[in-house]
Amino acid sequence: MRIRLTFFFCNFFILTQAQVDIKIFTENKSNGAIIYASNNEFCPVSLSLSLNLTNMFFTQEQDKILVIPGRTEKFKLGELSILTRGEKYKFSYQSHYNLGDVNISSYDTAYEYDLPFAKGMKFLLFQGYNGSFSHQYENALDFTMPEGTEVLSAREGIVIKVVDDNSESCPQQECIKYNNYITVYHADGTFANYLHIKYKGSKVKPGDNVKKGQAIALSGNTGFSSGPHLHFSCFVPGLEKSETIMTKFKINDGSKVAYLKEKETYSKNY
Repeated sequence: MRIRLTFFFCNFFILTQAQVDIKIFTENKSNGAIIYASNNEFCPVSLSLSLNLTNMFFTQEQDKILVIPGRTEKFKLGELSILTRGEKYKFSYQSHYNLGDVNISSYDTAYEYDLPFAKGMKFLLFQGYNGSFSHQYENALDFTMPEGTEVLSAREGIVIKVVDDNSESCPQQECIKYNNYITVYHADGTFANYLHIKYKGSKVKPGDNVKKGQAIALSGNTGFSSGPHLHFSCFVPGLEKSETIMTKFKINDGSKVAYLKEKETYSKNY
């Protein structure tokens, strides 16, 4: 297979609060209120609450990070109770949340990922971990890949997010909003992002359980990008910012495992 070098720029995509499907609400009780959350995501969501209280107290520690299980309705976050009856009381709160359990202290560093493309193919890793273009301080990988190439799951997991309705791209930050992507949640609490997939190129939907090596999308050139490629990254969730991590891949016939290096071409014969 002939590889043509294509220069491109892209970024690591971080999900924002607006893209996390969680609802926080209160219900009155005789001497205060109860705060609940409903998590419609297919993975846990971590949440912190900052409360402003007058003549009330909260049953939970305010600096404690609460983890709401996936697909859970009316998860109790805590109770607000009046301190002195007959006196004025009020409360307000702000919330901050993100996908995943941010309290995980370890993950499977020995896991061997498959290359995210089909057997018999090979592609140039144009930009690697902490790459010189747009991966500074990010552990992400960019494979130069023609549009329409089948993208395979590098690891089994649950599909959390799918966006494939964008068709625009440009090499400027303003085009981040056009990123098409698939996010997969792994059993050890980590996630994988597959970015810049083709318009209507997803083969999966949120909630699908995908197997390692399963076709999940067609590669593209959407969003913050100036050339067709696949951007792959794994990350450990964080409340403020998720941390991208280096992962080992099986290469060649699958008997060798390595951290991929920038500007090298990798083949998959397994």
